[in-house]
Amino acid sequence: MSEEGFLGAGDVLTHARVEFRSQPHPIPADARIVYKLAQIALVLNSFNRKSASIENLHLFTWSLQSRRRGQMLLSWWAGSRYSNTVTRRSDPHLAVALNVGLIRGLVSLSGANKNRVTLQPLGALLVQQIDSDSDLMSAEKTYLQQFNRLSDAAISRRLVRSS
Repeated sequence: MSEEGFLGAGDVLTHARVEFRSQPHPIPADARIVYKLAQIALVLNSFNRKSASIENLHLFTWSLQSRRRGQMLLSWWAGSRYSNTVTRRSDPHLAVALNVGLIRGLVSLSGANKNRVTLQPLGALLVQQIDSDSDLMSAEKTYLQQFNRLSDAAISRRLVRSS
């Protein structure tokens, strides 16, 4: 069939009008890759050696998603809530952001099962830039400072203590 036969003069498609309208559907902040990368960098910077297990990275980025979640983790940390009510949480946007962070050189994976995430120099530079502006991610920075210096071992000890 020729092109004219398919889209001939009498064909409806010839006279079809295509119209685009803007219908904004905002993406939640915690689903935005750049924001999630900044969260990851801040969390890893709070850990000894700027390195954490993926499980603990999930836990802390999950806790940054809302004030309620942050309070749940702080209650667990203080020993006033059982750890099993908090520690099995995951951040559904973390995997995508980690892949982008790996590609961009912000983080690296290590460990026998590639289950440790380490902040790389480029990621540390991102943290420095965030820290240089006191208004930028101030809620996240203030929240993470409440935990002092984090480590996978310290988190494991807290889990055992409050189970």
